[in-house]
Parts: sequence; structure tokens; C-alpha cells
Amino acid sequence: MPSKPRVSLIKTPPPGPESRRLIAREEGLFPHGAYGTMEDRFFIALRASGSLIEDVDGNRFIDFGAGWATNNVGNCNPEVVEAVHAMMKESGVVCWTSAANSAQRLQLAEKLLAVCPKSTNKVLFLTTGTEAVEAALRIMRRASGRPFILSFFGQYHGLSYGAMAAGPLQADLREDVAPLVNGFLYAPYPYAYRTLLRSRSGGPGRATLDYIEEILLTYEVPASRIAGVLVEPVVGEAGVWIPPDDFLPGLRALCDRHGWYLCIDEVQSGFGRCGKMWALEHWNVEPDLLVIGKGLSGGSMPIAAVAGRGEMMDKAEAFLAGTYAGHPASCAAGMKTIEIIYRDRLLEYAAELGAYGLRRLQEMKEKYPIIGEVRGKGLWLAAELVTDRETRAKNFEAAAAINRLCLANGLYYIHDSISWFVRIQPPLNIERSLFEQGLDILEDAVGKVSSGR
Repeated sequence: MPSKPRVSLIKTPPPGPESRRLIAREEGLFPHGAYGTMEDRFFIALRASGSLIEDVDGNRFIDFGAGWATNNVGNCNPEVVEAVHAMMKESGVVCWTSAANSAQRLQLAEKLLAVCPKSTNKVLFLTTGTEAVEAALRIMRRASGRPFILSFFGQYHGLSYGAMAAGPLQADLREDVAPLVNGFLYAPYPYAYRTLLRSRSGGPGRATLDYIEEILLTYEVPASRIAGVLVEPVVGEAGVWIPPDDFLPGLRALCDRHGWYLCIDEVQSGFGRCGKMWALEHWNVEPDLLVIGKGLSGGSMPIAAVAGRGEMMDKAEAFLAGTYAGHPASCAAGMKTIEIIYRDRLLEYAAELGAYGLRRLQEMKEKYPIIGEVRGKGLWLAAELVTDRETRAKNFEAAAAINRLCLANGLYYIHDSISWFVRIQPPLNIERSLFEQGLDILEDAVGKVSSGR
């Protein structure tokens, strides 16, 4: 069948005049660095629909960012918007004493737990993924009576003090936080392309597990003082790191051996992003706690959650709440989002389209030497850029140049100053023709930068 016509995207070279005018106003309104840097600003968004974003100058951009995986069912999904609108007419903020709860919280709890790992049977609602991480940290510590949490270099868990201390994404992002928050120890994530660890009995996954047992438990903290492990099944912000197949099962075994809780942070990797409802399903691992956010919202009202083993959550007896936690409209959005994902078979579609996208990236790698590695699960893909394939030196300059060319031609994806890679995570229901058009724009940019044009 004939291919669909290409979508018209750019009317005025971005940043257009209205974007430039508004960008100039930002410096006087917002603290420096709060929303990125003015030097990197390329457009001011006005509206979004499906897999397209429109700026104030009428330019459109194919959305390969999906709001950091909040918009997994598309920007402004009309069914989610209608569910939120209907609930807003019925109920406002639910912030009562113990005299009452809301029917919507109960309904979403049942629907969410029905699609969570079978090891989880209770759930706690919060507002953001950061809050959910903080709640999970408290639950593990209080339920175990132990102070330490094991985390991994390269992970990102949020911007609060506890979450930033738990996620050492980059040293200068947390230098003011690290001296003030105790109770964490860290191991290298088994990022096969770059890890320096080697194992006597296996690959990088085994090497990290050996490091924990032979180094951390010997020289840092005894096993009896560790409450649990906080891990991303796929590391997102550092460049979509896919762990070796033995890592998460090995981590589960390590937790069982030492009496630790296993907390898996699926804020960004969950809700179909990796081609299954939860990324952990790729490795058949059952968590004690599951941190949920972003995609649960359907791209609308903020909501997050922690699902877990009821006995440990009850044992913690931690008062964890928030003014907007489990807002009825947020619960309505969550219920509708779950319905859409399964009804429209978005898990299967994301796996299929992601496999196509990964093949395209592999073909680009064969043609362009600035790509050192490509990787991905489902519709979460990355191409790592290097100055030399032998040394694997990170190529920040190429990453920035490719990003600028993509934006100039109508493709948006998440990029910042710490990115030496291209990260692809569109809405799970993006039209195939639009996905292909976005990859064509990307390949054109990679080709130009690779050839020095």
C-alpha cells in the first residue's frame, strides 16, 4: 500500500520571532537553570496533540520525548482529557482526615494492582515520581529497621534531597545534596558498553554483583545494615542502559540471601515504555516495591504510586500522603490510561515499532562512525555518539549538533548538556509513518554531522 504523505512541520526557522520574544522574557521571570538554559532554548511550545507539538510560531515538531514518558498514550489524548474533565465536574481535591477516602482511589487501586507484578498487593498514591521514591525509601528503612539503601551510579530518581542522594546521575547535579543526606551506598550499574568492572565468572552483570558482595559488604557496610536495593530496570537519563540478562535476577537472589528489599523504579520505564507493562517483565523478576509515575497520568493530572508487598508496607507504618495525592481526576486519568493501553494493544505495538526503530539505528551505526553503540527495549531507544570507536570517547559536540539539526527540521527529543547520545521515546501510539519521518530527520542530521557538514 502507498505510504502516507509526510507531515508538514516547519514554517519559520526556529526559534521563530514569537519564540524569540518569549525566550527573551524568561530570564526576568525564572531562576537561572530552573528550566534549562536560555542558550539551549529552541522554541516555546503552545499546544500538543497525539505525537505532534506546536510552538507559538506555528512550527510543528514530531514528539520523540513524550514528556519524559508521561504521554505514553499521546499528547492530550481525548479520552483521558474527557475522563479528567468529567471527574473535575464531580469532585475537587480530596484532602480529608481519616474520616473519609475517595471511591476513585479504591477503583484505581484495584485496576492498577491487577496489572502490577503478582508480588504486589497494596498500593500507595502520591503526586510525583520523586515523592514515590521518597516513600519507597522510607518504607524500606522503617519495615527493616535498617538505615542503608544500595543504589547504582548513573541512575536518576528525582530532584528532592533523598531522591537526588539515591540517584548519582552526575556529580555536579548533587554536590550540594550529597554531604547532607546519609544512608546510601553505590555500585556501578552493569552498563556493558562502558563498565570498567570485570568478573572471574561471568559478564558485567556478574561483575557488579561480585563488587557488591566482595567490596561493598566487606569494606563499606555489613549486609545486616542494608534495608534494600533501589534499581532502575533500564537506566533512562544516562542514556537507556539495558542491563545484562543475569543482572536483575542476580540482584533478586542477592536480596533474598541477605534479607534486603528489592525496590524497582519503573517511573519512566513502566506503563509500556519498554514493550511490556513493566520493564522488569523482560527478566521475570518480582519486586518487593514498585515505584510508578509518569505514564500512569496519561499525560494529564499528576499522579504516582508505590505498589508493594502488603506485609512490608503495613509493617513500615509510615504516614505518607500529600494534598493532591490520589486526586480523583488523576485517578480517572490513570484508569482510562490503563484501559487504552490494553484495549489498543499498545504493548505489542510498542514492541513491534521499537524493533523497527532499533533496526534503523543499527543501520545508521553501520554507515556513520560517530555512532558507537545502539540499544533499546520497546519504544525506548538510544544511539551513543563517540569521537572514536576504539577509545569510545563521549561525543557531546556531535550530540548537540545533531539535536540542533533535528529541531531545525521538526524533530524534538530529550537532550541536554549531559547528553552524549540520542534518546528516542515517542508516545506508544505514534503513527508508524510519523515515526519513520522522525527517524529520517534523525538520520539526515547524523549523516551531516558525521561528514562534517
